[in-house]
Amino acid sequence: MFNTSRRGFLQLSASSAAALTVGASLAGLTGCSKVPAAEGYKLLRAGDIEFLSALAPVILNKSYPGTLAAEAPVRLTKALDTLIGTLEDYSRSQLVQLLDVMQVAPIRAAMGAQWGSWSEASAEEIEAFLQDWKTSSIQLKRMGYGSLCKLLTMCWYSQPETFVSSGYPGAPKKIPA
Repeated sequence: MFNTSRRGFLQLSASSAAALTVGASLAGLTGCSKVPAAEGYKLLRAGDIEFLSALAPVILNKSYPGTLAAEAPVRLTKALDTLIGTLEDYSRSQLVQLLDVMQVAPIRAAMGAQWGSWSEASAEEIEAFLQDWKTSSIQLKRMGYGSLCKLLTMCWYSQPETFVSSGYPGAPKKIPA
């Protein structure tokens, strides 16, 4: 069980930071970061698209795919690719590390995700993974959960076709002078 003293907390923090660093390093050594972007994308790789596309229906729940049924996955991942491109270098590198970790099965399993590929994961498995990260005692997992959820929801609800489902009337119309 987790030691609730200050020393125990510091040990847990140090060990979790070390685990993520080792995991990201191993992912980097396996070549995850060296994989080129998927065709038609600037930054997202095929594995990243698979991961984010698997999370989207669970995170966005009933609003996904909505009126964009056929083109929803592509529209969402293109919006994510554009948004990630606008992040500052440090934020982008941290997000790429997170995506790297989710590509290597042993590291992914150590971080609480399923061993198999993301496209084969059921909605229940993805929900359990997200819930584990959301309620984790490890701050790094909670931050990863928050980042993934915010990125996906921002990119989804920034599309004009989704304004109706969120009650957003759209950007103000420019009034001619």
